[in-house]
Amino acid sequence: MKKINLPLNPNSPELDQQIRQEGEFLLKSFGSFGFVRNSLFDKTLISYEENYQNDQSSSIFFQQHMHEVYNIIKSARPEGSILFEVGCGKGTFLEIVKQDNYFIYHGVDASYEGSDPNIEKRYLTSKDRFYADIIVLRHTLEHIESPYSFLLLLKNVFNSSALIFIEVPLFDWIEDNKVLFDFTYEHVNYFSKKSLLSLFTNTISHGSFFGGQYQYCLANLNSINDREWCDFHKEDRWKPYFMSQFTSSFKESIKKIKDEDRIWIWGAATKGVLFLKHLSELSPSTFSNIVGVIDSNPSKQNKYTPSTLLMINSPEYFYQNCKHNDTVLVMNPNYLEEITNSIKEGTIHSIYIEKI
Repeated sequence: MKKINLPLNPNSPELDQQIRQEGEFLLKSFGSFGFVRNSLFDKTLISYEENYQNDQSSSIFFQQHMHEVYNIIKSARPEGSILFEVGCGKGTFLEIVKQDNYFIYHGVDASYEGSDPNIEKRYLTSKDRFYADIIVLRHTLEHIESPYSFLLLLKNVFNSSALIFIEVPLFDWIEDNKVLFDFTYEHVNYFSKKSLLSLFTNTISHGSFFGGQYQYCLANLNSINDREWCDFHKEDRWKPYFMSQFTSSFKESIKKIKDEDRIWIWGAATKGVLFLKHLSELSPSTFSNIVGVIDSNPSKQNKYTPSTLLMINSPEYFYQNCKHNDTVLVMNPNYLEEITNSIKEGTIHSIYIEKI
């Protein structure tokens, strides 16, 4: 069992090419339900302010996913109900809620940049008291050191009749596909299906979506239970979790990349940033052939990838600078078709497009 160093916030691109902010990462497992966490996580190193850019809404595929999420939530409560999103990011999901005019909505997030009066730019606190018919927790719980304690906080802040919708990455998918670059410092927790469902005495519904990478559960907030989590803070209940299988899989996956290729990385979010980090250490010769990193999020462009400090460029930059027989590595297989179509429309060059 060996600790590694990972960029603190892969979704916070660096403004300065000289800055390398990393934290120590060492996984341990808890319970019998496949829950793992970074045992060396230090929350004081993490900041979710303006520079945190995790918005994927420029992708049609991701827009479809958010509408799928919204339809699940919408089916759980009648029109006119109060929806409250905790950790709403830039407010992209709440924009869908707003446009539909089905729910009365509110949100909180310290990284919010907009001007919606229903969204507060801050964290939720134990002193807050809110009423909600349904609480939305999208890609928030994996960032929280003590997930069960956080749910208790929500139980105290909100009314007992509220439903809660939780969306997190599905660790079963990460394990099955051996994706080394899905481990990120800002995600302290990794939930299997069993571990997520164990937080409640019963759930109304559960499922996976987004190509199997994400999971959700819908439950009564009042049904949280600590039967499986009461020993969470006892060190002797945690066991080592070995990542060697993920490293081996990563090394195999990059063997198909020719050493002489000019390589473009498409996607400067978590997967792309972590892929670059591991590639720089496990295959420096392949890393040296990278000629550019592409991302469609304007807030990331002309900044640098955390740890590896490569310039992030726009798709238009790629179309203007790519050459015949260049290779594009697509970081998330969900976007392969979308990116392939975009490249075919944007350039006359013959480009090799591979998913990793």
